Amino acid sequence: MSDYFDSDYDDVVLVRPESPDGHVFRTKSVTVRGRASSSSRYGARQQSELERHMFSWTLQDVLNKNLLKKKVKKIPRTFISLENYMQSFTAPLIEETRADLCSALEGIKHAPATDVVRMEQLDTDQAIFGIAVRKAKVDSESTQSQRERDVYAPRDADVLLLTDRKPRHMSDLGRTRKSYVLGSVLRANSGNGTVVRLSRAPEEGLPLVAVFLINMTTYNRILNALDVHAAACRNTSIIQKVLNPKEYNSSTSGPPLHLLDEALSGLENFELNASQLMAVHDCVSAVQQPTCSVRLIWGPPGTGKTKTISTLLWSMLVKNHRTVTCAPTNTAVVEVASRVLDLVDESSSGGGRHGRKCFLSDVVLFGNEGRMGVEEGNLQKIFMESRVRRLRQCLMPGTGWAQSLSSMLRLLQHPSVEYHRYVQGLESEIRELVSDENDLRDELGRYLKNREELTNRTKVEKVQEIQKKLEKIQKEIRELKEEMPFKVYFQSNYTMLVNHLHTCVKTFGDDLPRSVTSEENFRCMAELPALLTAFGELVQSEPEQQLQALFRNAEDDGGIRSLFRSLVSQVQTDVSFELKEARSSCVQKLQHLSDHFELPDMFESRTIEDFLLQRAKSVLCTASSSYRLHCLQNAQLFEVLVVDEAAQLKECESLIPMQLPGVRHAVLIGDEYQLPALVKSKVCEDAEFGRSLFVRLTSLGQPKHLLDVQYRMHPWISKFPVESFYDGRITDGPNVLKRNYERRHLSGPMYGSYSFINIDSGNESTGKHDRSLINSIEAAAVVRILQRLFKESVDTKRGVRVGVVSPYKGQVRAIQEKITGAALAAHEGGLFSVKVRSVDGFQGAEEDVIIFSTVRSNKAGKIGFLADINRTNVALTRAKHCLWILGNAKTLASAKTIWRGIVADAKDRGCYFDATDDKDLNNVIIKAAIELDQVDSLLKLDGLRISGGSRSGFRP
Repeated sequence: MSDYFDSDYDDVVLVRPESPDGHVFRTKSVTVRGRASSSSRYGARQQSELERHMFSWTLQDVLNKNLLKKKVKKIPRTFISLENYMQSFTAPLIEETRADLCSALEGIKHAPATDVVRMEQLDTDQAIFGIAVRKAKVDSESTQSQRERDVYAPRDADVLLLTDRKPRHMSDLGRTRKSYVLGSVLRANSGNGTVVRLSRAPEEGLPLVAVFLINMTTYNRILNALDVHAAACRNTSIIQKVLNPKEYNSSTSGPPLHLLDEALSGLENFELNASQLMAVHDCVSAVQQPTCSVRLIWGPPGTGKTKTISTLLWSMLVKNHRTVTCAPTNTAVVEVASRVLDLVDESSSGGGRHGRKCFLSDVVLFGNEGRMGVEEGNLQKIFMESRVRRLRQCLMPGTGWAQSLSSMLRLLQHPSVEYHRYVQGLESEIRELVSDENDLRDELGRYLKNREELTNRTKVEKVQEIQKKLEKIQKEIRELKEEMPFKVYFQSNYTMLVNHLHTCVKTFGDDLPRSVTSEENFRCMAELPALLTAFGELVQSEPEQQLQALFRNAEDDGGIRSLFRSLVSQVQTDVSFELKEARSSCVQKLQHLSDHFELPDMFESRTIEDFLLQRAKSVLCTASSSYRLHCLQNAQLFEVLVVDEAAQLKECESLIPMQLPGVRHAVLIGDEYQLPALVKSKVCEDAEFGRSLFVRLTSLGQPKHLLDVQYRMHPWISKFPVESFYDGRITDGPNVLKRNYERRHLSGPMYGSYSFINIDSGNESTGKHDRSLINSIEAAAVVRILQRLFKESVDTKRGVRVGVVSPYKGQVRAIQEKITGAALAAHEGGLFSVKVRSVDGFQGAEEDVIIFSTVRSNKAGKIGFLADINRTNVALTRAKHCLWILGNAKTLASAKTIWRGIVADAKDRGCYFDATDDKDLNNVIIKAAIELDQVDSLLKLDGLRISGGSRSGFRP
């Protein structure tokens, strides 16, 4: 939660200009302006309770890991009341905030920072300031990723450290009291600059640097969700259901047949396996019951969890159950949104193979565009900010849909009147220009009258300027006098309005929720473009005189006499009956929409966002972002909450969406054998603060639907995790059992579907950037394998997606730097790609080949958090075709952990290899050891094969 995100702010964000009654204090580098003001004057948010706690702590308090140990109690599995439930999380939340702040201070050397160039005190009673900031200078030793992070601009709820210079180490903060001033951003980039509340006023006469520490947004939202007094006014139906669950529906064998209504009638077309189908059936049926329900779906790696969720959401759309889908991370939300988009897009284009029609306009994805990575691509179709941008163009007063609609009706119903107005407008413009021309001639005459003055250079230039203006006006008059013939006028205006109406019709069809208006209006809009296009084509073929005759007759009052004149005129002028009918159809559709299709006046982005969120049937966002939905007024109530990656979401954070108005049914999808939520405080970890609702209910015996067929991993990859973590209850899908699922990207038995490659010559050490471990020899071996994969991909023109996974961020950075030096890049045709991430960053992802760098290599047999079975499970289950584990077998197998079993299993199955068995890899290890001055460790290895030098250069 302490990650900050890049912004597009300019280098300097200026504060509001000084008011006349302000007074100014000058320092060496920072100007501080102060004046009396009330909080309402700068319109910022109030400081939260958590931030007030933070401001009360000294530096020693923040660094004291036992500060709140006595107040933090272990969170029970059952609760006696709502108050007991919510209070159980409050103290751990405060402690976790302290631990996050402590972690930020410990790593302060690498924290983003920016110079404060100006300050303005906004409230003399409180330490509230408007600040202007400049982008920080980046240390020349920083990596590329650090340079990107160091471009910092404050955002709402950031916690900043204001100090006289950027600290190089945490000990720098203890120099003097004035070196530790905390600030919380109340409002970023406002009219007052960035509004911050400080723990105290800054010292005068000192330059200031603002160092980013953590962001409080999610913490504040969780604390708000834990407010037991506010909860009395919120929806606690689901919470009451899970406080002390004792009686469960012990059967998950499927709903009665009479409940399988139309919402289930298309599911057979989704090609779900039996376990997936059973899970969706049960959840859909539960939603149709009047009582609250909580359903759990257990989705081990590769078992089609996302497919199951998206099918469930499709069923909710078909059945008109308003649903909010959340996940702890943007990555997980985007994954579900992508799958839902595909299903609904196919359905909305005519029913598709699923047999029922639903609409993308009823699906909204919202969140931070950059963090979600949806700036481009299909997700723009459902991403809220993109929808708002499109809708805003159609809703602007004076230029939007309403204006174009009324203009088109006038043009079709009274074209002669409109043409007459056009001619009158031209005549008015000509009169104004003629008047201007006369004025210029008079002015020119005055200059020419006094010829003596024309010797003055300035006067000559003035005359030339007047003559140019006259020529321009005369040209404009000539152009205006060449008025457009009626047909040209009509066609140009008609084409312009048709194009705009087409854009609006498409936008409304794509982006307006279907509940906004009637289906008849949507059908009418859908039919309109074809009618307008057909009429335009007929107009194109009609002679000018006959076209004018048609429209003159069209403007009659409709009486018997007018009808007679119209019939006579039609015979006399041979006006096309088809053209007349086409015009009538267009007017009828346009008039219907004008009378029956009404949209509220809204062109502010926030208003349009609220409008969409109030009416969309399916909303997708992170659990934290669902806080926004609590702020909606007059919204249709949500009924169903779906939580993906539920085992990775802290229970207290899940309270944010659980209390949304109207929610009565919850579906939690997760896997307790993958990574839990990140908890930084050891005190909170012991108190089980990171435990999810999914895990708690599982521990109490709530039944789960197990998705029991995996479709990702080659059987040789899945064998160990299935047997070790899932008691052999998962079977391999038919796709991974096919012979062609086995891929040989490199030659030799070492590079088969599954292998453990022993590298016992490396030494673990702490990296230069922080205390995270690296193993440079292992990193060199990883990069060499990547080079060979790249060469093979280019030579064979066969695509391969590679993931490099390591439990340590230091190793991730080391490998990324080596990859940059090795000039490894994606092939032009997109054949080769490589991603390097930590295990935590790879949860939910998959690649063709996974190279797992375990890092640990020491005589003591210590493997740290690598022993965590959840982390190990995630690492072992990311690969589709090949999984190659690199590590020191002796170190890993020394302790009685899961890794002893992994090494033994590899040996038993003939998948264990020494790196020295591969000549090329052996040479790379020798070269790396020489460069690192670790030759002594090499000489102790009995099996080392020293041969000719390794290949020079980095390119394969």
